Amino acid sequence: MSNSREERVNEWQNDELEDLVDESEPTSPGGSRSSFIWLQVFAFLIGLGLLIFVINKVGVQPIFDALLRIGFGFFFLLGISGLRHVFRTTAMRAAVPTEHRRITFMQAFAARLGGEAISFLTFTGPLLGEATKVALLRKRIPLTYGVPALVVDNLLYNLSVVFLILSGACVMLFTYQLPPLVYFVLLGIAGVAALGIVAAVLAAKRRIMLLTWAIDELAQLRLSPKVLVKRRHHILNLESKVYDFYKHHPAAFFGMIACNLLAHVSSVVEVYVTLSMLGYDAWVAQAYVIESLTKVINFAFAFVPGTIGVYEGGTEVILRALGFAAATGVALALVRKAGIVFWTTIGLLVLTWRAAPNAWARVIDRSPYLRKLMDSLVLSNIAHRPARTAVSILGTALGVLLIVFTVGLAHGVLHERGKRESNIGAEIMVRGSGSLGFGGSSPFGLPVSRAAEISKIEGVRAATPLGQALDRSDRGFGTRLVDGIDFDDYSRLTDLKIREGSPLTGGDQAIIDPVWQKQRNATVGSTVQIFERPFKIVGVYEPPGGGRIKIPLSTMQAQEGAEGNTSAVLVASADPAKQEEVAQRIRERFPDDQIIFTRDLPEIYASGVPALDVFIKVVVGVAASISMLVILLAMYTTVTERTRQIGILKALGMSKTSIAWVIEKEAILVSLLGVTVGVLLTFVARFAVMRVTSLTVEIEPRWVLISLLVGLLGGSLGALYPALRAARQDPVDALSYE
Repeated sequence: MSNSREERVNEWQNDELEDLVDESEPTSPGGSRSSFIWLQVFAFLIGLGLLIFVINKVGVQPIFDALLRIGFGFFFLLGISGLRHVFRTTAMRAAVPTEHRRITFMQAFAARLGGEAISFLTFTGPLLGEATKVALLRKRIPLTYGVPALVVDNLLYNLSVVFLILSGACVMLFTYQLPPLVYFVLLGIAGVAALGIVAAVLAAKRRIMLLTWAIDELAQLRLSPKVLVKRRHHILNLESKVYDFYKHHPAAFFGMIACNLLAHVSSVVEVYVTLSMLGYDAWVAQAYVIESLTKVINFAFAFVPGTIGVYEGGTEVILRALGFAAATGVALALVRKAGIVFWTTIGLLVLTWRAAPNAWARVIDRSPYLRKLMDSLVLSNIAHRPARTAVSILGTALGVLLIVFTVGLAHGVLHERGKRESNIGAEIMVRGSGSLGFGGSSPFGLPVSRAAEISKIEGVRAATPLGQALDRSDRGFGTRLVDGIDFDDYSRLTDLKIREGSPLTGGDQAIIDPVWQKQRNATVGSTVQIFERPFKIVGVYEPPGGGRIKIPLSTMQAQEGAEGNTSAVLVASADPAKQEEVAQRIRERFPDDQIIFTRDLPEIYASGVPALDVFIKVVVGVAASISMLVILLAMYTTVTERTRQIGILKALGMSKTSIAWVIEKEAILVSLLGVTVGVLLTFVARFAVMRVTSLTVEIEPRWVLISLLVGLLGGSLGALYPALRAARQDPVDALSYE
């Protein structure tokens, strides 16, 4: 009997709280909502402008280099930031009385992520975020217990934040020698934080009902909204429950404090580990100070969606005050912001999962066209077998990935090599006839003496032999181009200079360009594996051009078994404007040799290799076959499963053409989805390959369009036989099919 009475009281109080929310809406929601959106957009744009200013001031390259040092350690940092949400969820769940805690940890975790996503992305910050948590929890926790629990949770957490800010400011004040301005700012922050703690203690000791007092004061001045005056006793009841929490739930109170402190510890650990990954020998005290002062930024600029710009700029200022480089501060902020964005994305998925079905149902109910569309045979077939549809989409996506990625990889590698070879300071390259192959390695088909002969031709400033060979990359993926040069002749022709170390003298020596040195963190005196044996790095050359690694030509000739021969001869004209005339003279003198202008190398490598064209045609054919077979199997299964339905449609008078067109439309829709997924997978694969290897992948719009046509054509042809089979079925046999 008492339980039913308590349930009725809870229902009445829930209704009262809902009425309070409904009645507190503005009388002109359209105008208020529009103003709110514009304020949010304005704050976001200001923050974005600040972010661009900070990055432009610090420089993109130092930030990018810092982020590269993190690498896959970012996933470890994601785990640390996830711990913070775990501790906060545990505290939030503990605030709910045990007898009303009809919610699992994962449900509470999802509600927290959903609310935090709204807090992060909106102008109102925590206000709307906490309301979102209430909405996500209301089906399992009565509002009369859920709302006070969230209020208690936020009060205790904010008190712990104030304590963190106060202690961090004190650590910095007593540990570092600070400029006067920074010193007084920190002193002010510490003073405000201390006053906040004192005010909270006094309010708790004297049970000051702050909201109720504010309503009463405003009512005396005739400024209080009527809805708040009307619901004063509910607000008083809410504040009383908050003050009574410690009295009735002391264990939960101290447990929540512990969880909040552990959440702050995880944040400090995240800062410390990130700085360590960036290559700094950080102190725990530094990480503590950084975390405490970034809380000030988050609090002061909570109205900026995503705290974009202000968080990065503020972190940069804090780290510069601690003696770090400005780029380190921005990189730290960006890494932490990336983790926040990740968990925000999970929160948005939670909100979508909770809200999308009802929203979609309401949209369909309000739109006769959408209702008719969803009742169509095509979409109902797709929705009825989601697993089979997903497999069909992935099969088509595999074909698209095969086309776009393979072509992008082939063209990217060749185009990148062409650009590098065109940047060597020579206008003409002489090769043996037919020596430009898809593999990229050039046979040693010219005698070295050919360089001396070409140098005597009128208009030639200099000529030098060049050996080229491909070697397996030291990263285990792909290949790399290695140049064999006569250092003195090559440096005179190309203006190559040694900026660090010494030039090549012979034997197993190598020189590298600055880009390769930076990518591998190589130093002069270290070794690099070339042709499966160690070569000593004796110097770093500039400007970059040709192969990033260069070795003595004699060493490469011995490796290739081609003593006295070379792959090509580089020719520099005395007057670059007359290079065509020089090329004509070389062609007349050596008609069997291949004359190439270095300016044309990018296009030649990207599109002028016959073997590549044949290879691409084979790839396109295989991809089309995969799409066709996957769709054929899926549509054949569909026709078999729906034999009786097809019989009913034919008995009702549906024509053969209409039945066949239904099957074709389903295949076309699945193929279109497959192409979309395939293009997305291609971009993911491109990022992964270029991140872990030295290969270059170029995504070309032309081949994306070709993959679209191949996917749609393959899907349509694959569905042709099942469509015709469905159209030819006899209605009587179909209706009796079991």
